[in-house]
Amino acid sequence: MRRRLLAGLCGLLVIGTAQVPMADARGTGRCPDVVDERLFTSAKALRELNAKVASFGLRSTGSTAHERLVDWLEQRLRRTPGVKTASQELRILRWRPRGGDLATAGSLTAADRPVTVAGAIPYSLPATREGALATVPRTERITAANAGGKVVLRDFPAVDRGHTAEAELDRDLIDAGLAGAAGLVIAFDLPHEQVKGYWDPHTGTHYRVPGVFVGVDEAERLKRAAGAPVKIAVNARIDPASTRTLIATLPGQSEERIVLGTNTDGNTWVQENGTVAMLALADYFARLPKRCRPRTLEFVLATGHLHRSVEGTEHRARTLDKDYDEGTIAFAMTLEHLGTRELLPVPRTNGPGRELRFSGAVEQSAWFAGNPLLAETANQSIKRRAVQRSFVLPGIDRPDPARVPPHCSFGGLGTHYQSHLIPTIATISGPWSLWAPSFGADAVDHARMREQVLVAGDNVLALDGVPREQIAGDYLAQRKARAGGAPTCSHALPPEQAPAQ
Repeated sequence: MRRRLLAGLCGLLVIGTAQVPMADARGTGRCPDVVDERLFTSAKALRELNAKVASFGLRSTGSTAHERLVDWLEQRLRRTPGVKTASQELRILRWRPRGGDLATAGSLTAADRPVTVAGAIPYSLPATREGALATVPRTERITAANAGGKVVLRDFPAVDRGHTAEAELDRDLIDAGLAGAAGLVIAFDLPHEQVKGYWDPHTGTHYRVPGVFVGVDEAERLKRAAGAPVKIAVNARIDPASTRTLIATLPGQSEERIVLGTNTDGNTWVQENGTVAMLALADYFARLPKRCRPRTLEFVLATGHLHRSVEGTEHRARTLDKDYDEGTIAFAMTLEHLGTRELLPVPRTNGPGRELRFSGAVEQSAWFAGNPLLAETANQSIKRRAVQRSFVLPGIDRPDPARVPPHCSFGGLGTHYQSHLIPTIATISGPWSLWAPSFGADAVDHARMREQVLVAGDNVLALDGVPREQIAGDYLAQRKARAGGAPTCSHALPPEQAPAQ
């Protein structure tokens, strides 16, 4: 089961809590060792906040909906006592489906008959093209010989979790552009209703062919029409734009910082509900007396995760890498895809292919930790909160003992801090609902989400008084080795433009 999880894995402000003085829940005047859950945002309030985030609709990077969400998050954080906000601006070549809806941004006809699409493929070329329909099986690469001038029909990769297909989808889109294909149709073996509005890949690479997703019923029809004339269209807009990473700072007794990170762009209740966790944690720690915050807390709500060619977390990590050498960073922790419920593909009962059903269990989640102290801290917090189906792991990639650090990938946003040799803890899950908005609020168990955010809060309290050098452990030697020329992690991001023919 762990292997399946790891297959792919990147004053008083009240938000639903009781108005209880934070100085000490037990009346002793001591600072807390763990978060008192009586004083923490309720599961109901987390759901309400998550509903608000989802209400902005498709928050594609730099879109109006995304900007409005970031503005709302900033307003909430500014109302938190002691918190100050700033922004880190990034320039992108923005891709937006017209009308803000992937499902209506794509269209397809075969033999002059309309075919219902699940949506345009993100970052595919805004264009209308025609060509004969050609089926290219997954056992073959897309080439000029089998795809030139044609609209290619290709099955979605056979994967246990949808997010693990991104690398193959990216390769297909690049290959189709290089081959001179007229367009690309990716066929799910799942019903249209479940994958409507599906957003992936999220490399932020602008591809050179129009592309659409279709469900299994539509795919069966298309396979019978191989060789027929097809018209494919993507209705989207590409333009230069600015997007921002929001940085909120809650001062502690020292300027040394604990960095808490997530991203703000998304399209589902899952991607990215880490913003809700940031609001809850900022609220809790702001209500602690300053003497109970030895370090300053920095909340990084990054842009660009749906446009990873300009990944906001990576850009912030580059800044913090320099800050770490100056002694102003203690550690980083990232939170994403919280409270998720497990969806499994099962044989479909009323048609071909499969369908996704909730298993009744929570989705597995990983807590990655970069050294034994961080791993033990996360493990003890998970045990204390009895968070089921959670695993503490050193990384998702194969360790390389000649490299610093031996593990570069933490499966998501934490990768960027870890690969820059900043002591890091990161939690992530990867359910089908990550990119499929059709599951809505049902995709998230907010009681479990609360447990996970409590674990994060406990980690902060457990480490806040620990000396920076002790938290760092082997990271300090690794940073020294890197400075001496030792091999380290790549910080390359995907290209913003796909290669041309």
